[in-house]
Amino acid sequence: MNVDVRQIGSHIAKLTWVGVRSFVVTSVVTWLAGTVMAALSYYYLREHQWFYGAIAAVVALTESLTTGVLLGAKRAVVMVAAHGFGELRMGRALVRLVFERMLVGIPTEDADGQNTLARRGFKRLPLAQADELLSSAVRSVVGDAEQGGWLRRTVQQWLLEAVRKYTLARFREEGAQQGGVDLLLVQAELEENIDDAIVEKLRASLQLWTALVILGLPLLVAGQTWIVIMVLRS
Repeated sequence: MNVDVRQIGSHIAKLTWVGVRSFVVTSVVTWLAGTVMAALSYYYLREHQWFYGAIAAVVALTESLTTGVLLGAKRAVVMVAAHGFGELRMGRALVRLVFERMLVGIPTEDADGQNTLARRGFKRLPLAQADELLSSAVRSVVGDAEQGGWLRRTVQQWLLEAVRKYTLARFREEGAQQGGVDLLLVQAELEENIDDAIVEKLRASLQLWTALVILGLPLLVAGQTWIVIMVLRS
């Protein structure tokens, strides 16, 4: 599916629903888990004066609510990006658009089908020059994206920044291994795999954050409940 940056606005509603749904579900589930932990905290403190348990429960609820909002926001951003790159294949379209801006004014083929970049000695560009071309191209595309509402601009710019970072990393890898950057080769490789690569990276990051919350929040509530019990028994 080919998606020009100027057409991403038509998908904003769908992307927004993906983000909102992820945020709400994550926040609610985390808050419900926090409610259970707050109840357990109150239960273990029941043999002492009631307000100790009440304070511990309120703290646990506050921690779960805050964690739910933060994790929900993180999951919302990641799910929006994963949907954009995974199902809409926006990475491929954005790579094509960015490289078109990089190669503007330099025809990639002449009448007989020969690669004029190679014939002109531009087969491999120095890393610094490739980086400069990339930054200029991204600024140009961002300028085109400065239309529509705040949400549309934010999503488009976020997707472009993800593509820029991944492309720059690929430039650096190519420069280190080959001594220069073959723009046409890198473009072909990125169009083929950038969406899957970014989605995989996003999901790995999300799994790490989720695991930290699943393990960390119960340990935090249990730890502070135990500390209160030890203080009251001393």
